[in-house]
Amino acid sequence: MTRALAALVLFAAFPSQAITDRSGPYELQVLIGGAPARTYRHDGETFVLGHLGERYTLRVVNRSGRRIEAVVSVDGRDVVDGKPADWRKKRGYIVPAWGSADIDGWRLSLQEAAAFRFSAVPESYAAKTGNAREVGVIGIAIFPERSYPPPRPLYPSPWNGGLRDDLEGRQSGSPAPRAEENAPAVTPPGSPSAPLPQKAPERPGLGTEFGEAVSSQVTEVPFERALLRPEAVIGARYDDRAGLVALGIEVDGGALTEAELRRSADPFPVVERGYAAPPPGWRR
Repeated sequence: MTRALAALVLFAAFPSQAITDRSGPYELQVLIGGAPARTYRHDGETFVLGHLGERYTLRVVNRSGRRIEAVVSVDGRDVVDGKPADWRKKRGYIVPAWGSADIDGWRLSLQEAAAFRFSAVPESYAAKTGNAREVGVIGIAIFPERSYPPPRPLYPSPWNGGLRDDLEGRQSGSPAPRAEENAPAVTPPGSPSAPLPQKAPERPGLGTEFGEAVSSQVTEVPFERALLRPEAVIGARYDDRAGLVALGIEVDGGALTEAELRRSADPFPVVERGYAAPPPGWRR
């Protein structure tokens, strides 16, 4: 019982740490027009400057020697199924060792995604499918892949090369199948159901809309996490120039209430399967 309670406390506390775009060998890049967006460091966090209508892509960089699963949220919504983000049970994207994966938008299928575009808060996907409480934050939960030691031989190997031959055979044999860089580690999803829309509050600044359909090929592959909780949570907060000024990044002033909302937005607020359901009125 004590151990279970301790684990629950860790789960609750972990995502509340400062949101930064890198941790150890992992990094998040927000790309606009193929180039990294302008970012600012403020109070230990990373802030991205966006502009209304701009399309952006998320790139997860893995500089470790193990594959990782990256569970991604935008505005508190999971980018695969579009529902409230929860890194404990949601599917993620596979990022190869010493590689990267680009995430184009809200996933529509294994072939398409709805582009990420900066929008007014009431036009954001979060506002149209639930509420905009967590708008303005991108989160990536990183899980390394579980590895297993090689099986021991049934009989002792002779000292004069048997063990070495066995080792060389394992090293030179066919490698395990490698996933595409941005293939989500998931089992086939069920049919998603769209949440009932609610009236979005009138808030200034930027959110992320459910943009036009773009080609985005991925594959479903098996993946076993090495840890029960993320090894790292990285990410960034974003807003337009006026919003960053209000946060005190350039000058003091502006809407303090909005600043507090954005500073406390949680990238993984909570849980189901499926792909992202388009908001009402969306056209391909």
